[in-house]
Amino acid sequence: MKNGFSLFEMLLVLSLMALLGTFVIPNIKKIQNKSYAMASEVNLRTFQSSVENYYLENNAYPVGNFGAEDLFKVLKEGEFLNSSPSNPYNKKAYANSDTKGKITYVSSSGDDYSLTLYDSAGQVVQLALNKL
Repeated sequence: MKNGFSLFEMLLVLSLMALLGTFVIPNIKKIQNKSYAMASEVNLRTFQSSVENYYLENNAYPVGNFGAEDLFKVLKEGEFLNSSPSNPYNKKAYANSDTKGKITYVSSSGDDYSLTLYDSAGQVVQLALNKL
């Protein structure tokens, strides 16, 4: 009876692990990106419902062109949002300088607004116009 593994057995196991890794790792990355996108959409809806609450109290939407960080400051002043949602791509509070998962808000008159969510490549993912 021999102890240990032969060179052939070791190479066979390593090649199977490498083959498995080529299929598993790309799928994990896709799943991770999809979860980031879904979390970003939830954050967009959080901002949207807070903006709608702002409207109910003030009969107008906040006027301005804001990134998520500035919009949060406006909503926090009126106590419509207590804590800033964290950007799922970097696990930190939203900043105006974010590129992945960026959220922007635009309202020129206070009568309507648009919230825009961008994906990790800077493409528009979702546009929310003053309707829940």
